[in-house]
Amino acid sequence: MSTPRIARALLALCSVMNVAWAADTPAPAEFAWRGQLVLPAGASLVRAELPVEALLRMQSPAGHDVRVFNADGAVVPYALLRPADLERSAPAVQTRAYPAYPLFATTTGTPATRGAVEVRLSADGANTGSAWVRWGSADAKGATVPADAQPLQAVLFDTRAEQHTLSALRLKAELPRNALVHLQLESSANLQDWQTVPVKGPLFRFDGADAPNSTLLELQQPFDVKGRYLRLGWAGQEGVQVSALTGQVAMPHMQPARVRAALPAGAADGNSLVWALPFATPLMALHLQATQDNTLVPVRISGRSDASQPWRALASSVVYRLDTVGQGSSNSALALPPTSVRALRVEASNGQTLPAGGLHATVEFAPLQVALLASGPGPFTLAVGRANTPSAAVEASVLGSVSPARLAELPAAAVQQLRADPPDAPQLWAAKLLPSGVSLRTAALWLVLGAGVLVLAGVAYGLLRQITGSK
Repeated sequence: MSTPRIARALLALCSVMNVAWAADTPAPAEFAWRGQLVLPAGASLVRAELPVEALLRMQSPAGHDVRVFNADGAVVPYALLRPADLERSAPAVQTRAYPAYPLFATTTGTPATRGAVEVRLSADGANTGSAWVRWGSADAKGATVPADAQPLQAVLFDTRAEQHTLSALRLKAELPRNALVHLQLESSANLQDWQTVPVKGPLFRFDGADAPNSTLLELQQPFDVKGRYLRLGWAGQEGVQVSALTGQVAMPHMQPARVRAALPAGAADGNSLVWALPFATPLMALHLQATQDNTLVPVRISGRSDASQPWRALASSVVYRLDTVGQGSSNSALALPPTSVRALRVEASNGQTLPAGGLHATVEFAPLQVALLASGPGPFTLAVGRANTPSAAVEASVLGSVSPARLAELPAAAVQQLRADPPDAPQLWAAKLLPSGVSLRTAALWLVLGAGVLVLAGVAYGLLRQITGSK
């Protein structure tokens, strides 16, 4: 091989290597979702929240495929901000256990026994009048009451000494099996005048080792019980015995609102529904809703990250919708531990079948924000949705030495959507065919390097022939 030909081969190899090195730097156009950031006037250090359309295309549970580009296509310094970074609340705390004191009624004119205290009941029809409670014993069987005393479907708690505001009540209770138990909670400072404390949802306990159950009574709003009694009732429901409660202390700060997204209709698979999820964003909650009235079915919820994997149990719950019962009610969203899966399965348990018409599913995500230093020319582009992409984020403290306490005070940039590929975009599915941790750019890099090796082999072969022929 002549010297000019060898020189051309080496130049070609250098070009191949330059392409190979450039191939591992992602470009904005390779991301499934892009939005333009509109910065406040004069601001260079800002934060922006990822919209739900971006979260529905994120391909890394940790947000590794989030990028912020300037107009030159260069990545600007940015950090990911999660709710814990913006709102540092105290950990959940529970109160001591408070015993339940049974209430009983006596025949009109019959005096209560010594030590019994009169409790005035609310004027709500059948419960109008007086009842009695014995503070000396919280055990209904051990309390000394008249022979004709009638136990009421209610218990009393003395929470006057509690100093904390409560967000929920964890009950120690026996519940009837395979039924919804609706409870009424009231509060009083003097056992005479009562006010209703709104609560969320019923309690339940279904048969089976992995069947759903709930003994946590959530309050609609945090409630200060200091100096007050609580009365818990379950009128018209048999088989309920409550022996104690433990209060869940309300968090000192409200958590940021979660981001919600409705899923398309699930695919029927026997006695279950399956949803394929084209995103890796961790799920924080799942809200299953029945489409028809008078629905009550316990369900098991499973997930998996790949079709070759077995289903993994995530939670169990009860889906119900009772439009014509009382004021109507339905189940709320089921909280999940942060879970990243590529498929969800909901199957009926306890020998039941899924309700006719299927279920509507809505997922909830934790909000995700980015803090960025607007370096280089604008406009700036927020990009999300590229499989097998390494992280490029920096620690928030690197951005101008911003303390965690000041992150929430950064000026907010608006996000205007520029492009949103379908969740099943071809580049996303192609990336899934590659081994874990190998991006499309990395695969292209290896292909280019392979071509470079072939060029070198050709040069070496030509030199070897030239040397051999000259002998």
